[in-house]
Amino acid sequence: MVMLSLLLLAACESTERRSALVTSIPAQMAARHGLVDVRTYLPDVAVDMRYMTSQNVANQPLYPVNMPCLLRQSTADKLKRVQKRLRAHGMGLRIWDAWRPPEVQLSLMKKGGHTGMFLDPKVAWSRHCSGVAVDVTLVDTKGREQRLPTYHDENSDQAYYQYSGNDPDIKKNLALLQRTMAAEGFSMIPLEWWHFDDYEHFFNPPPPTWAKDIGLVLPEVR
Repeated sequence: MVMLSLLLLAACESTERRSALVTSIPAQMAARHGLVDVRTYLPDVAVDMRYMTSQNVANQPLYPVNMPCLLRQSTADKLKRVQKRLRAHGMGLRIWDAWRPPEVQLSLMKKGGHTGMFLDPKVAWSRHCSGVAVDVTLVDTKGREQRLPTYHDENSDQAYYQYSGNDPDIKKNLALLQRTMAAEGFSMIPLEWWHFDDYEHFFNPPPPTWAKDIGLVLPEVR
């Protein structure tokens, strides 16, 4: 009985080590492409990678369960300063999306190109694919998401970056988020209040980094 328990414990530990290894490999290889792991670099920033779920235009997960949250070093530096500013207001960031594999951008365009929410790679790659754009929202010190115009990737007039509603909390939260992001060098786009580009790379973004470049295996898109 003792021997069986030891064998089971060893098996569990081996599984955990393999799981940790699988999770760490993409982040380690990403560093060779100038991308840093946000969960390590900004440990107090909440991360909720929305394309790991089926709540998107493809109606299935587009990211694997070990999806790293990656950004260019300079973009992560700016986001760290944003977080510091927000903490002074009792708020913080939750990241919905950061680096996005170009393979996923192609899938989003195929499934939701008609919405106008996704940049057609035939025109240019999304700056997400270079790790110089983020989708974010606000949370309080307990990690509770704050009132903002819509949820992530909602295709509606309410997603416009200029809030036209009458909710004072939404108006205040959106103004705080936009003001703080802009102060640290992020720019907005008209159709998505949650999307911010690192202005430093707006006109000349780095080349995209593909999932295959960092050894990340993506779910098959049906």
